Amino acid sequence: MFHGSIPADLRAIIYEHAVGWPATDLFVGCSGNFTIERVLHARPGEQRPIHGNDVQAYSSAIGWWLAGQPLPYALKDEHGEELAWLAPYLTTSTDTLASLMLGTRFLQFVGRTGLYYERMVAATVGQFPTMHAKTVAKLDALTVRLASYYCGDVRAYLRDVVPADAPVAMFPPFYAGDYESQFAAIDEFFDWPAPSYDTLDEDGKEQIIGAVLDRPHWILGLHIARPELRAQLRGVVQTSNRGLPIYVYASSGPRRVVRPVQQTAPIPMPKISPTDDLGDHMSVHPLTGGQFAQVRSQFMSKTILPGSPLLACGVAVDGRLVGAFAFLPPKFDPACAYLMSDFPVSWSRYRRLSKLIVMAAMTREAQLLLQRSLSKRITAWSTTAFTNHPNSAKYGRGIPGVKLQKRTEPAADGVHRFQLQYGGPIGRWSCDEALAEWKRKHGKDRRP
Repeated sequence: MFHGSIPADLRAIIYEHAVGWPATDLFVGCSGNFTIERVLHARPGEQRPIHGNDVQAYSSAIGWWLAGQPLPYALKDEHGEELAWLAPYLTTSTDTLASLMLGTRFLQFVGRTGLYYERMVAATVGQFPTMHAKTVAKLDALTVRLASYYCGDVRAYLRDVVPADAPVAMFPPFYAGDYESQFAAIDEFFDWPAPSYDTLDEDGKEQIIGAVLDRPHWILGLHIARPELRAQLRGVVQTSNRGLPIYVYASSGPRRVVRPVQQTAPIPMPKISPTDDLGDHMSVHPLTGGQFAQVRSQFMSKTILPGSPLLACGVAVDGRLVGAFAFLPPKFDPACAYLMSDFPVSWSRYRRLSKLIVMAAMTREAQLLLQRSLSKRITAWSTTAFTNHPNSAKYGRGIPGVKLQKRTEPAADGVHRFQLQYGGPIGRWSCDEALAEWKRKHGKDRRP
């Protein structure tokens, strides 16, 4: 129901640390979506009063409601007419909170021109009574409550409100402006007593760290390791390969480490050896997520972040695995699939084997598997290469039909000079035809 979340493993660490805190009021800074408050409240027999704090319109609405305070939100005059249908749902504090929570989903469409936005608003108006009633029911079922809520800068909160000996829990936003952008629509359409505060940049986080270190009981989560706080490091939580690690620092307590576990599975097919010659029959074989994860971990560059493909396939020649590729669904052009990964078995004697994997991804057999996965026609593919050269050695030369569609400098990854967009048609040749063409152009380039 609430936006955002703290990972379950991180919630468990907070839960575990709270056991050792004294039977006094508990204070949370940068409450966000009030996950920490809900974790603390969930402890059996928990009787300690809990206090929250934030500065954003969304969080403040929840905080005031949990503290039993009125919600001072009203539609702005300039939006009163276009949102007149919303007025009946702003009569009580619970009604107002439910409308604001739903507003984070639909206010982005209000006032914008275009058939899509008009349809989205019309659909929202038609379904709003049902959605609002369900949200109100969920709010009424909540048992967590706050002893108080402070709407204002967390630094002032720590300095002026939180007692010096009170336990403090805080996981500040990882990036400056995180919540401002996420909930900007509420500020655009509603008047409310927004506090004044300085953006919580890196200097601000330094001030927060300094404000909690001298307290007897505290827990703090950061997205970067702090060497000077090594003695207070109590946990490192990374729940996915793409996820940022969260470093948990605390005044005391047990140490915990959470790392992602990648599920892998073997591919029941031998791989090409360093001395094998390629035969004359190529085939593509759909892979399970675990099978693709295994071969990707073995052969794909470790600098490339992994993703979850729509379709992953192994490429085999005469029954021996020579590489793999994976596609994502179309994003902009509905008939163009995105080639997210393609890599060869690295120890092969063929220097240009990577080109064969790309050509395998362009075959009629790969096209058929894609179309079955998507239940629609696919006629083209595209991919992105990051390099320090103006052209890609893998995609740029020697593959019929492939074209450089866009060259961007500098690359968006912040590491390479060029970001190259390649693409072309799919389904113009069979696997065996692609293998024969590759052998004619590239098969003679071998290692001794």
